[in-house]
Amino acid sequence: MVEDIVCRRPGPGPAPAGAHLRDCSGYRERLPGSLRRREAPSSRVTLVIGFGDPVVALPSRDGRGGGPRASMVIGLHDRLSETRIAGLQHGLLLRLTPLTAYSLLGVPMHLISNETVGLDALLGPEADRFAERLAEVGDWSLRFGMLADALAARMAGGPRPDPAVAWAWRRLAATAGAVRIEALAERLGWSRRHLVRRFREQIGPSPKTVARLFRFERATVLLRGRTPAPPLAAVAAEAGYADQAHFSREVRALAQCTPRTLAAALAGTAPGGTGSSAAARSHSFKPVTFVDTYVPVHDDPGSRNRR
Repeated sequence: MVEDIVCRRPGPGPAPAGAHLRDCSGYRERLPGSLRRREAPSSRVTLVIGFGDPVVALPSRDGRGGGPRASMVIGLHDRLSETRIAGLQHGLLLRLTPLTAYSLLGVPMHLISNETVGLDALLGPEADRFAERLAEVGDWSLRFGMLADALAARMAGGPRPDPAVAWAWRRLAATAGAVRIEALAERLGWSRRHLVRRFREQIGPSPKTVARLFRFERATVLLRGRTPAPPLAAVAAEAGYADQAHFSREVRALAQCTPRTLAAALAGTAPGGTGSSAAARSHSFKPVTFVDTYVPVHDDPGSRNRR
């Protein structure tokens, strides 16, 4: 049973502390049993600060990252990420750009790609103490304010993303991964190898993998909530895939299902999917996410990164 879900979106105008967050939601729910959460590949870093029962992270393919987590960070992932939840789920969930996460966490981002890592492993015991202070505050607005101030303070002392990397990231986002990686490197005056190295440090995956994620996310935007689902060939073309066969291969590789199964899940009509059973009532299966609009950006690679 969902007891409380709230959401905060940064407002227009001068950016307040914490406005660099893409979205921030608070939740409180008590689940009748254990549920498995399968999160699709994502170009965002997910930060969970938990006050309730722990979330059990399943090990990655190489056996790392498993175990209970009160608070955690889920890095960019180009594969399904699985966790198990039960009991009282209570806390804050944030989805960050990797550039924001890089300044916040201060670690090479490839270390957390395709991983679920305890927040205390990255920030030390202060992570648990801060979660306790948030839990003691009963008002969501106060919690959001405390969180924004803490994030702003930590980011002020964290590493600054390279403006060139930030520009390349924004170009990939604005084109839903359609821009050629060689063209990005040439515009920056870098070799492709150097661009890959800087992406691994400040983004996590390579630019090619990031482009795949943006195309996949663009396809999910086109499919979400559409009943009946639009023709898959049309979705493939609009999302930037070479053809429907290319789209099908990528969906199978990234989401481990067919495009039709993905479309049904996004529409909430798949048996046992997000539109049925207890999963439909859990915040973990219906995250509050504000999808970016893919629009052209006309900025210069030498400009400062704007958040």
